[in-house]
Amino acid sequence: MTSKPQLLFLILMPLLAFHFQSGYAQNEFTEIRFEQEAGSKRSKYLLKGTIIQYETSEPLEGVSIHIDGIFGGNNTDSKGQYSISLDSGKHRIVFRQFGKRPARYIVFLYGDGQLDLALTDQDFELEVFTVQAEERDRNIRGAITGVTKMNIDEIKLVPAFLGESDVFNVLQSMPGVNSVGEGSAGMNIRGGQADQNLIMMNEAIVLSNSHALGFLSSFNGDVLQNFTLFKGTVPSYFGGRSASALNIEMRKGSRENWKGNVSLGTSISKFLIEGPIVPEKTSLIFASRLSNTNWILNKVNEVDVKNSKINFHDLYLGINHQFSENNSLDFNLLTTGDYFRFSNQFGFEWDNLVGSLTSRNLLTDNFSLIGMAAFGSFNNSFFEPSQIDPSKIENGLYYYQGKITGFLTLEKVDINFGAEAIQYKMRPESLSPLTEESGIEAETNQKERGLEFAPFVSAEWNPSENFSVSGGIRYSNYIQQGPDSVFRYQEGVPRSRLTIDGVHFIESGQVVKYNGLEPRLSFRWTLGNSSSIKGGYSVLNQYLQTISNATGPTPIDLWQLSTTYILPQRSYNVSLGYFRNFKEDMWSTSLEGFYRTTDNQLEYRDFADLFVNPHLETELIQGEGRAYGAEVLIQKNSGGITGWLAYTYTRSLIRTTSEFPQIQVNQGNWFATNFDKPHTVSLVTNIHFRKGKTFNMNFNFSSGRPVTGLTSNYVVGGVFVPNFGNRNEFRIPNYFRIDFSYLTNGFVRKWDDKINFSVYNLTGRRNAYSVFFQREGRSQRLIPFQVSILGSVFPSFTYTVSFGK
Repeated sequence: MTSKPQLLFLILMPLLAFHFQSGYAQNEFTEIRFEQEAGSKRSKYLLKGTIIQYETSEPLEGVSIHIDGIFGGNNTDSKGQYSISLDSGKHRIVFRQFGKRPARYIVFLYGDGQLDLALTDQDFELEVFTVQAEERDRNIRGAITGVTKMNIDEIKLVPAFLGESDVFNVLQSMPGVNSVGEGSAGMNIRGGQADQNLIMMNEAIVLSNSHALGFLSSFNGDVLQNFTLFKGTVPSYFGGRSASALNIEMRKGSRENWKGNVSLGTSISKFLIEGPIVPEKTSLIFASRLSNTNWILNKVNEVDVKNSKINFHDLYLGINHQFSENNSLDFNLLTTGDYFRFSNQFGFEWDNLVGSLTSRNLLTDNFSLIGMAAFGSFNNSFFEPSQIDPSKIENGLYYYQGKITGFLTLEKVDINFGAEAIQYKMRPESLSPLTEESGIEAETNQKERGLEFAPFVSAEWNPSENFSVSGGIRYSNYIQQGPDSVFRYQEGVPRSRLTIDGVHFIESGQVVKYNGLEPRLSFRWTLGNSSSIKGGYSVLNQYLQTISNATGPTPIDLWQLSTTYILPQRSYNVSLGYFRNFKEDMWSTSLEGFYRTTDNQLEYRDFADLFVNPHLETELIQGEGRAYGAEVLIQKNSGGITGWLAYTYTRSLIRTTSEFPQIQVNQGNWFATNFDKPHTVSLVTNIHFRKGKTFNMNFNFSSGRPVTGLTSNYVVGGVFVPNFGNRNEFRIPNYFRIDFSYLTNGFVRKWDDKINFSVYNLTGRRNAYSVFFQREGRSQRLIPFQVSILGSVFPSFTYTVSFGK
């Protein structure tokens, strides 16, 4: 229950923010023109230059360069130099670095040009603080609808669990993104399942991407550069999932000097170091995180929590080598590990490894080629030490990924083409006794192998300044490979263990094959300089899904390839939005609507036995899904106060389509999915004081998710018999949470040190994760009980010292 002072504070918070606002930075552009002196006209020209610090004339490294509202990863090198190949014509270019005044130019490029400039320090005594992830009118001018992009500076301003800057926490404060609840791994984007999201690190697939049962992502914010989420139209160069694509870009190490930082916190300790292995050629960046939260659990009065244990770590290594100005090679490695045990009742253990090697080559002024090879491995286990027969279930998979992409830029058209292939190899699923005394007999279930490959092509056409079209085609193919045992079932009855009519063993080669054409199309129509309309349509196929016997995603979820009986998902996505900015892009707003249908979405039969099951198809029912809704975003991009207000209305429904009425769920009618949460509201407020001090607050509200509830109790022969209603007919209580953080300089003036103090769940609300039914005392009647993962205030403190320059 929220007290009156807390409620008053919530109401006054946004008003105080606006009261302390002192103004906003100018947004004027300087025009400059470059003409070709002689020779034939070209479609591409080279713009280069050097950027220095105005006060000291020293070169500035890491200045970001935004072209026409888009940041494509272009930064100045250690000498402050940059070189960019651009289309002939007019471009809006902004040079930006944290703590510096942005330099804005309108460049008419009709010949090679040299643009040198000096950036001045941002005077926080006189001017306001500006935080933005990209050029402010990116939402107006971008051709693709449903895109969310942020960099690490903005991610750090959102309070998070354990005081960590976390990409998933920020995403869940944006419209269209939420989760089942606390203690649930994964995100639900626009009414989609967690496994319907393609999550990548530098375009390499990451299957396990969370720590601490979903409270924290596996991506260390200290080495993260930016992220891009495609939740509307997914470009054709991304595929394999039916709802969205999220690409997380990791930053490169410094080529100039060695530097790093050490962080000590109440929950997490971190270390980072970066620098040149070979000056101006090869750089390295290494970061590690290690949890130290068990001492907090030991302070809790509840015995089960006191006896629980949670450990996690992650390591990241990035190496970049620059062969020449136009050719480079990147190596990235991420490895994570988690262990969680709730008292002596049950526990999870999982680890993940992703490594990639990427070659980037600019072959001509208007053609570049990128090649990427990646390897991934994921292992998980679930154990129950307190059962009569202690046991452990293990599963996992590993995969190889290859991708080659070409970029061709012409006068008014940009073309992107290439191909991608992924080889999946599922590890055997096993059940084994946890102790010598256990009566469990060891079982092993061999799993599938599969190959997914797809050529793709896309193009962005800009016939005029006010209209652009982005379209593409991806032709996805999937082959399940042997060995595999394909069961035959009796006709005219539902598939079950009792209706198995034989088995066909395929030792090698093709077991089954699926394919499909995936068109992608989006447009942008600009209405003046401050508003636009965008729309999009896309078709996506998904051949890899997760199987779970829990309400929300957990580490033990089983990744399942498409088989003879488990068909691939196919979704059809439509979106339309209106975008409007105000006061020279100081405010940006948007209203987007979306609708998606999905074929062959999985649902489970009652009392499904999912693990170590060689004929899993007998426990599953495939159906059709439907998700629709609207999103509203009001964002303040500059001034003494920044932040955003996001509201999402979304429905996520499913119905089974079996031909046998006796196994239909809810009689074949539409019903809410486990992650159907109609209303979600997020308010993020950042108050920027001078000298680098920032106060941040995050408000979250969402509808309670669906559950299956008890409707009545019957007495038969003196015994109470519970009667449950339709699946997901009821809802748990609404979710409400407030977090805040305070970022400031440290204690020692001579050191470059910082302090992060944060509080998760400021009001101490016991938000429900689920509701279960059990007997209380001697009563035979089942009554409901609420399960809360974190039902108290969770403060954290982190002290960081940086070294080197």
